[in-house]
Amino acid sequence: MNKGTPHMHQKEFVAKDGQTYSIRLNDSGEEISVFQGTEPMGVIDLKRVRMPSGIEYYLLTVLDLEKCKRKGIGEASLRYHQEIFRRPLTANGDVREGRRSSGSQITREGVLFIQKMRMKEVVAPEEFHDAFSEDE
Repeated sequence: MNKGTPHMHQKEFVAKDGQTYSIRLNDSGEEISVFQGTEPMGVIDLKRVRMPSGIEYYLLTVLDLEKCKRKGIGEASLRYHQEIFRRPLTANGDVREGRRSSGSQITREGVLFIQKMRMKEVVAPEEFHDAFSEDE
C-alpha cells in the first residue's frame, strides 16, 4: 500500500476562490507546500529555532505564494502549522519572496501579510523575536 510520503501532514482547504487546495507540512515543520491537485502552487519555508532556555519557535524565511495569494491560503497554512506543531511563528525583516533568489527581499505586500498575521495573532509580535534573538 502506497500512502504517499510518510511523516507528512496534509489538509484540504477550500479557498476564497472556491477551489480546493492541499496544504502539506513536512515532518520537521520547516516546509509548508500548497498544491492544487498535483500542481505546486507555493511554499512557505520556516527555520526551527531552539533557544538555550529550551524555548522553541519557527522563523519564517521564505514566503512564496505568488500563484495563490489573496485567497486565505497563507493564513490557513500558518494556522495549520500551529495546530500540528504548537510552537510560536515569528518573522523578522529577513523573509524572502522565493527560494532561488537569495537577494529578493519580501515585497510590501508580503510585509502587509505578516503585519495582518500579527494582528490576528497567527504570527507572534515583533517583540517576541527581539526578546529571544541572540545575534542582535
